[in-house]
Amino acid sequence: MEKVGLFKIFLPSFKNLDKVYTVFMLIHANRIKQEMRRLFKTEDTRFIIFTGIKVTAISVIVNLIVYGFLFQVMRLNHAFFKANGFSDIIDESVFYDYLLTEVLENLTLFFVFHVILFFIGTYVGWLILRPFKNIGDYCEQVIENPNTIYKVDEYSTYKLLTRFSEFFFEFLRESRKKGELGTNSIPPQYAKIHQPVPDRIFMLHFGLLLVIIALSTSVFMIQNTSLIFHNMVELAQKTLANPKISNRFFNHQMFIIDDTVALSIALIAIFYIALGFHLYEKVSGAAFGLFSTMRSFMKGNRFSRVHLVGYAYIRDYTRKFNKYLDFMQNNFDKDKTKG
Repeated sequence: MEKVGLFKIFLPSFKNLDKVYTVFMLIHANRIKQEMRRLFKTEDTRFIIFTGIKVTAISVIVNLIVYGFLFQVMRLNHAFFKANGFSDIIDESVFYDYLLTEVLENLTLFFVFHVILFFIGTYVGWLILRPFKNIGDYCEQVIENPNTIYKVDEYSTYKLLTRFSEFFFEFLRESRKKGELGTNSIPPQYAKIHQPVPDRIFMLHFGLLLVIIALSTSVFMIQNTSLIFHNMVELAQKTLANPKISNRFFNHQMFIIDDTVALSIALIAIFYIALGFHLYEKVSGAAFGLFSTMRSFMKGNRFSRVHLVGYAYIRDYTRKFNKYLDFMQNNFDKDKTKG
């Protein structure tokens, strides 16, 4: 009897299973929507995501350009087939389907490749912001715990900022131990810097990563280009009455394939180099702004703070840095009236 009772209790649920499923999917969709809103809420996260989109977009755009060029070549070859009396492929769609069969089979690989490329791009964005995040996190922690250690990665980018920040935070640590903010002489290699300087380490690291991305993208496009051309030659040998003429015709087209390969490599190189300079410009000014503030504070300007315009994705880290300077000034600067 108990089993019958339980069955009667759950029976309406089974009847309304479709409604339960709909409610479940709506709840799940709302959670996903909330997570996406949270993901795009912070400026630094947006910067990282948009960096991934930029890295991926270059490959997609170059692919579209190259395949658009190849499409014009295929149209020319379709006219050649028609001129040689092969009536079975007068319909262009049949012709293109045959040539693109293997290329379309690679669509899944194409999609997976660009998904991976996107995540590589987000990793690049994270690497670019990491030195600023390290400074912000340290400043937030050291206020409560003076024994917090400031760690700089050996291969960190922005050597000017990271190396000077070690020197600066050590100065603040010693001042805190003494209970008084003093002044300190600036090392000669830092004293005469008055504008952002090129960061060779950044360019080297980012350049190597972009070379790997560019090579991967080039190999993928070259493979598909070769497949299309090979299918055209194979179709000509199977269908045209005079294979010698078709062979001569397609052999003379080899320079087109070579030009396509050269075009793809050139476009990828140009776009990714431009992206490298673009991303460096996105943060070089902020890195110099932090460095200048540190140097000024050490010289005795206790009211020196970071005020960056146009660097919203670094603002959260600079706020933490300014808060630490406020803490040091308010607690260890004996003469707070000078500014």
